[in-house]
Amino acid sequence: MAVLINVRQDNRKNSNKLFYGKVIHPSTVDLNGIAEQITNLCTVTKADVQVVLTELIEVMNYELANSNKILLDNFGYFSVGIKSSGSLTKDEWNIPENLKNFHINFQSTRNTTNHKVTNKALGFGYKYKILDLVEKPKQEEDDGE
Repeated sequence: MAVLINVRQDNRKNSNKLFYGKVIHPSTVDLNGIAEQITNLCTVTKADVQVVLTELIEVMNYELANSNKILLDNFGYFSVGIKSSGSLTKDEWNIPENLKNFHINFQSTRNTTNHKVTNKALGFGYKYKILDLVEKPKQEEDDGE
């Protein structure tokens, strides 16, 4: 098991042409899949696990909507963050004009001892693997075969 990383060159018109890593997500695990895995690790039924996870999501949404931070022990903190534009004065700043987007922040609390990753990324304590992906030539993509 490892976090999969694809390293590619930034080829946009005005870019610096440097190479950057991007995490590859080979699949998505949904609530049902998580409940199945938890059931395989303990004696609790899948239905009971699904109910608890569904209610966890409800409680997390409620707490985040009330601007609270959520700590899941030995995993990390979740909190709401926003992206906004500036205004010349505090009184001119308002939600319709200045609030651009909101997002959920995650800050890991995993143990970083003996790991080379030292930033505040989700990757604390995870292994990484750089993939050697070969991109298809344009004509193969456009053939429709």
